[in-house]
Amino acid sequence: MPEHVFTKSTHHSTKPGWAELYQHYSRFSQYTRPDKGYFTLDIFSIVIAVITNTAMIWLMGRPLSLIQSGQYDALPMVLGMFTFVLLVNQAAQLGGGWLTNWLGLRFIGRLRNAMVSRLLHLSFPVAGQAARGDLLARLSNDVDHVSTILVEARLMLVSHVLTLVLYTTMLFWIDVRLALIALAAVPLFVLHQRFFSERKRRATEGFLQTNGKLLAFEEQGLANFRGVSANAAENHVTAMHKKVFARVSAWAVRERGLGVAFGVSFTLLIYLVGLMIALFGLDDVRSGEMPVGLLVSFLLYMGYLSMPVRGLAGIAFQYAGNVPAALRILEIMDAEPAVEDKPAAPDLCVSQGQIDIDAVSFVYPGGATVLHHAQVHIRGGETVALVGPSGAGKSTLAMLLLRFYDPQQGRIAIDKQDLRAVNIASLRQNVAVVWQESFVLNDTIRANLLMARPDATEEQLIVACQRSHAWGFIEALPEGLASALGAGGVELSGGQKQRLAIAQAFLRDAPILILDEASSALDSQSEQVIVQALDALRANRTTLLIAHRYSSIRTADRVIYFEADGSFTVGRHEEFMASHPAYRDAVQWQTTEHT
Repeated sequence: MPEHVFTKSTHHSTKPGWAELYQHYSRFSQYTRPDKGYFTLDIFSIVIAVITNTAMIWLMGRPLSLIQSGQYDALPMVLGMFTFVLLVNQAAQLGGGWLTNWLGLRFIGRLRNAMVSRLLHLSFPVAGQAARGDLLARLSNDVDHVSTILVEARLMLVSHVLTLVLYTTMLFWIDVRLALIALAAVPLFVLHQRFFSERKRRATEGFLQTNGKLLAFEEQGLANFRGVSANAAENHVTAMHKKVFARVSAWAVRERGLGVAFGVSFTLLIYLVGLMIALFGLDDVRSGEMPVGLLVSFLLYMGYLSMPVRGLAGIAFQYAGNVPAALRILEIMDAEPAVEDKPAAPDLCVSQGQIDIDAVSFVYPGGATVLHHAQVHIRGGETVALVGPSGAGKSTLAMLLLRFYDPQQGRIAIDKQDLRAVNIASLRQNVAVVWQESFVLNDTIRANLLMARPDATEEQLIVACQRSHAWGFIEALPEGLASALGAGGVELSGGQKQRLAIAQAFLRDAPILILDEASSALDSQSEQVIVQALDALRANRTTLLIAHRYSSIRTADRVIYFEADGSFTVGRHEEFMASHPAYRDAVQWQTTEHT
């Protein structure tokens, strides 16, 4: 599946409607549903905070009316009530604020975990073709954008609506005429929000896409220090980074500029409406129709009313503006895996470990034919070397055997069970793989070993490390198996990482092995010892040895040569040396090269 499958649906030529936006966001509700009770508690604290805010504003104007009428004895009681209401208000805001942040973190954790799980279950043929930097941007920035809508905005919507209702009620209770004048300005705010929201959505979409490309470029550059330095390309890569960042910066400036312009222009509208209300209210105070305290309370309600009005406009602004982030996440969640289990697929049962490649043809999506009517029967317990030029399909066959892909034609069977008919997890539990490039988690040695066998005992871990000749360097580390390996196993040499991978294969104890030139990363002194360990590991197991060096073929029972037309030629090493010119030339070239 090409990389553009993770970018195609974020391009929208038309503005999505509110119903469409709701449909997109509602798909994330499953990640907030487990905290329904806590959301209710948070809403309760919001209700208390809004009610006490309403009471505080009324109490702020009350002393002025008492002073105007000369009722000084009533002032202490009003001030005492204000203090009590203030304390309740602050307690509610403290509890609600903490709950909102906590709920946001729980939502982010659930969604990110679901995305990681989905990517892992898609398997690398799908997920691996997307730039890792872009995937990281979706896991971080995009999730934060969606969290803003599903948690913060949802709770603030309750706060803003309740505040708007209570404050508007108080405005009408104080003075109907002034309240109607204030409400007459509402269409201005609606038009204002509509003007900015679509521009914000387009700017956010552009920023997220270009920022994903920037992170992908940075991840690729930082992962290849050696290559950049070896080619003296530091200045060139720096200049490329500057160009990519300039595109991101342009979209970021536009997005943030729209946010600033929205806030400033909204504030200006609020002050203009408030100024108009104040002018009308002063006439009522001057004529004695309204106590000065009521006018102060009215203006305070009017001023603070700008917060829910602005907040609701901001939520609508974000609701439309953050939808590209939601769509980028949904692209991951909706992506189809390259292979899937059939309903109620049985587990694979391996007794002998026979493998049948039956008229298999395979073409990578958008690529050339790799295998064409490939045919071979591999006996149980047999070691078969897979040989051929680079790109001929050796690793492809291993991936087909693990069902990372399915062949377009033909079938692959283990002990006469078609791999497409059995459970994928059970298939992979019966196959141990040592790739040429070892996979190491940024964790301890023990945690990396337990990936192969989570229920392994300490003794089993040690025995596996001893058999792979990894125990020597592990035992020398201050913390032994508890030693941290760092990102990408930076604390280990290439050979040490390979020995850990071999230890994992010992732990897995699977009936079928795939060795991707498993000893190639080892120094010459320890290679012979490791080869002996691998020979012991291969005993009574079916082994596919992906051979990049012809010196490793010596112990194979048979050789499968991958021809240029995608077919197989099968035989013994001696037979190939006598009858296969390409094989003989490659062996002689490597022999001459290393003498």
